[in-house]
Parts: sequence; structure tokens; C-alpha cells
Amino acid sequence: MISPAPAHAPGAHRRLTRLHRAPAGALAVLLLLSVGVVLMTRAVVSDQDGRLLKERATEVSLVLGTAISADEATLAGLGRVARDGGTALFTKEAADDAAAGPGDLTFALLRPQGGAFVVVAAEGHALSPGQRVSGAAASAMRAALRASAMVATPVLGSGAHRRLGFALGGPAVPSGMVVYRQSDMGPVKAPRQAGTAPFHELDVALYDARRPDPAQLVVTTTRELPLRGPVQYLPLAVGTSRWLLGVTSPRPLVGTVAAWSPWAALGVGIFGSVLVAAVLEQAVRRRDAALALYQSEHRVAETLQRKLLPSLSALPGLDIASRYVAASDGQQVGGDWFDVFDLGGGTTGVVIGDVMGHDVEAAAAMAQVRAALRAYAWEGAEPAPVVERLALLVDAFSVTGLVTVVYGVLGPPDENGARWFRWANAGHLPPIACLPDRQVHELRDGSSGVIGAPAPERRAQGEELLPAGSLLVLYTDGLVERPGAALTDSIEGLRVSLQHQHGVTSADDVCDAILQERPLDQTRDDIAIVVVRLLAEKVPAASRAGGTARASAR
Repeated sequence: MISPAPAHAPGAHRRLTRLHRAPAGALAVLLLLSVGVVLMTRAVVSDQDGRLLKERATEVSLVLGTAISADEATLAGLGRVARDGGTALFTKEAADDAAAGPGDLTFALLRPQGGAFVVVAAEGHALSPGQRVSGAAASAMRAALRASAMVATPVLGSGAHRRLGFALGGPAVPSGMVVYRQSDMGPVKAPRQAGTAPFHELDVALYDARRPDPAQLVVTTTRELPLRGPVQYLPLAVGTSRWLLGVTSPRPLVGTVAAWSPWAALGVGIFGSVLVAAVLEQAVRRRDAALALYQSEHRVAETLQRKLLPSLSALPGLDIASRYVAASDGQQVGGDWFDVFDLGGGTTGVVIGDVMGHDVEAAAAMAQVRAALRAYAWEGAEPAPVVERLALLVDAFSVTGLVTVVYGVLGPPDENGARWFRWANAGHLPPIACLPDRQVHELRDGSSGVIGAPAPERRAQGEELLPAGSLLVLYTDGLVERPGAALTDSIEGLRVSLQHQHGVTSADDVCDAILQERPLDQTRDDIAIVVVRLLAEKVPAASRAGGTARASAR
């Protein structure tokens, strides 16, 4: 929108704040048509993607079914060897099969004894002759004596000691015995595979159960569990058991072009709608736009400043205040910025930063950096990875020269109102923590190099538990840089000043007290201050547990 021209300008009577009726009507109709096209296109693409996912899931099921059938055939073959050639020949054939199979395999021939099974012959490190087997594995073996097909055990053990077994009885095995195959699966982890491996475009999870059960996960190709997005679940016959196969795709199976076609249609529709409306409106607005041009340009800097300096929202359990003081009356925009935002689950992000420069270009770069940091922070990563990604963005796209920033995360309060504060500092002045017992100290951990400068090391991260009633003070260098004074002395003066403010009732009062002790007429650089006070509020256990769970889910 364009603001109205000043009263003394020619043609001030014409307002430029809205479209005329005809262009506005045309714009509305065209936008509605564009939305309809987008919805139709998206429905078609989604349906096609679902069909492809179902087909790929069926293919995965067939591959797994074939592999499991091969395992059953191997057990049947070993059973016939034991029946016709005895235990010695069984052991020799089992050794060959174990060597040809993946991972650590054990083959054994067992007979029931009491409520358990005794190993008659075995090849592999997991079982040995004479050993008794009981529990879930013995239950599967008893079922195998009564069944004509292979019987799978549930996933045995946990962590690095997970095991899976298959038992087979019936006519292919000596009467009253079962042949048993056990594999050590190790911890749950996604396999390393090339981008051209079969089904590399899919995320697969196979459960030894009829529904997704993390304790019965047999194998998966992804670390992101449970599977997200549209998931195709198929039952998988494993002998007498029914397992569950889950398949999804992190990327559209219809292809990038088709997946983006609804958004392309939306972009074309919006562009065409705006273009038509603009052409219709051009004749009406040409003269008024020319008269308001100077005033529009004059207001750009003011609007930019107001938009770039955030208005901090109130957050539960926190008292937050901020101040921004420009270096001079003529310089209304610069590279200093601050931010405090809710990350969900009782977690709060706190930012202070400075982009090199004191002009509109620095302010524009600051806006990009601030927006990027917010986006990375919202993904829920720790502060150090967020700062590292921000540094990569600044370097890769040459957003600006040098950037200093402190990004910290205040966790949810515990039963006493205390919160963990984790932070990463990229070349910025260290935050200051003021504790309820009058201790005031700088948070110097978690420091690394300035963003934009060579920094081969990985970004560091610090953490500290802040009791309820603590103050967290973040600031830019304009607050402590004074002509003729050492920076360390100025920071020490600020620390002492904060120590004298013990018992101050609000974060706003702290900000005012800090600025009152600073001679603003000597300010050579912009000043940005953020003060966060942890309110002494106890949180019910149920609410705290819910907040912690939500924070962990992020």
C-alpha cells in the first residue's frame, strides 16, 4: 500500500490506498480461479503419488517375502540333512550356510526337554550343544513342532543385543526336533547405502508385530521413526506369523516437476492476476503515483526501521525487555538486532547480533540473517548447529561481510522454576548472568569465531542452569565501547552495575538503569539490549512433563 500524499503536495485529494472497483473485482475472480486450479492439481498429484507409493510398497513386500521364503527353504534343507545324514553332516552344512549369510548367524538342532529345548547340534557363537533354551525362543520352537511352516520369534533382547530367531519342525526335520536359525541384529540403525541402491528413495520399517511397535522393529532404512507423512502399511507373511511393513517416501515419487506443479500453477495464477489488475489500475493511478513518489521514498527508511526492530511478545514465566538506541539522530538503521521467540514446549530462543555496517544495506543484510536464524531455530536444533548453518548461509550466498551473534535456548522450567540455558557465541560479547544470590558472571563458554571469517573449528556450545529469579543480559558493543576506555574495563563496569541492581522488580527497570549509567552522547555505535528475567514460578509436575515432552519432540 502507498501512503497518502502530504496535504501540501499537488493532487493530495486523491488517495492511493486501495484498488478501484473494477481492478479489485477482476483480481478477486482471477485469484479464486487460481486457487481452484491449484486444489485440483494438488489432488491429482497427491492421488498419483499415493498410487506410486502403494506400488513401491508392494514391490518391497515381494522382495522381503522372497528373502524370507529363502530362509525357510534353508532351514528345511538343514532339517533334511539332519534327518538323513545325522548331526555331523548337519553341523558341516550349517557352517557353510552361516558363512554365506549376512552378519552373525547361528544354526542349531534342538529337542524338547521339560519346559525348554536342549541343543543337540549347533554352528555359531550364540548356541552350543547341551545348552537349554527357554522363554520366547522356546515358545516359538513348541509352535514349530505343531506347525507345518516356519515360526518366527519376537525380537529378543534390546539395544546392541537384539536377536531374531526362526524355528522349523515338521516332516523335513527329524521327528520331535526343530531346526533353529538365530541372527544377531545389533542396535537399530539405518544402513549406509548408495543413492542408486534399490528402493533408496523410500523409507522402510519392518516390525515383528501386527502394528508399529518400537520394541519389535526388525529393520529400518531411516533414523526418522515413526515414519512420517503418507505411510503405506502392508501385512507381511513370515511363516505362521504376520509382520507389518511400513513404507513412505521423503520425496515425492511423482518427480520434482510434478510435485511442484500446484505451486507453479499458484505462482502463475497470482502473477497473472496481479498483472491484469495492475494493467487495469495503471491508467487510474499513474498521476497519483507520480505525485506520491517522493513521499513514498521518504517513508521507506522509517518503515524499514520499524519492521526490523522487533516488538517482543510476552512469554509465560519470563519477564522480557529490550532497548535499541541509534548511534545518532541521522542514522536510523543499522546492523544490530535482537530477538526473543517461543520455540514451543516451554522453550524460548534468545538472540543478540551485529552485522558489520551502519547503513540500509547492513540493515537489509541483518533482516536476512535474522530471518534465517529464526527458521533454523524453529527446526529445533541445538544452538551450535543453528549458528553453524547460519555461518554456511552467510558464506555461501555472500549475504554480508562479518556477523557476530549469540543464540541461546532457555529450556522449560523445572519444579523450582530453574531453566537450563544453552548457547553458542560466534564472536559476540559474552552474555551476563545475574543469579538470585547476587553472583554476576559472564557466560564465556560456547565461543567460536566471527561468522564470515575463517573458522575451521566446529562451533562450540555452553550451558548453565539458571535458578528462578535470575537475570540474563545480552547486549551489543555500543553499550560498552567508550572513547579512551578498555573494553574489559567497560564490561566489568557493566557487571558491577548489574550486581547493584539485585532485587530490581522488572526487566524494564534493568534496561533503564543500564542506559542511565551510559553517556549516550558518547555513543559511537548502535546499542541493543535484551534482558530476560526468570520469574520465580513453580510449574505443576503434569504441565512440566507435557512441556518437556513437546520440547523433546521438536
